[in-house]
Amino acid sequence: MGETYSHAGILKRAGRGLVLDIAGAEFFLLEEDLRELMSNRMADIVNHRGDMQGLSWLSPLIAPKKNDMTSLIDRHIYVVDYRGFDRVVSGDRQYTVIKEYRPYGPVMS
Repeated sequence: MGETYSHAGILKRAGRGLVLDIAGAEFFLLEEDLRELMSNRMADIVNHRGDMQGLSWLSPLIAPKKNDMTSLIDRHIYVVDYRGFDRVVSGDRQYTVIKEYRPYGPVMS
């Protein structure tokens, strides 16, 4: 078995938080949750009403060097490379690509 990544959307700034624009749906990482994420904790992903839709974390969880921002939304795994994530958070870039992780082979339920 292997895996692949496919283009899923973009990550961009929204006020002091972030927007994950995935296939026309917008999910938000609010400023206070972004602080949690930067403190090596999981952060809530919410919809426009503030309802929790998933979680994000910096991967790997226990390591000084981070490789990705990983999000789990509606049983789908989305990945943003850390370099792109950091550039959006710092304001050096307006957006970066979100990729969806897709395993090859049979899906276990």
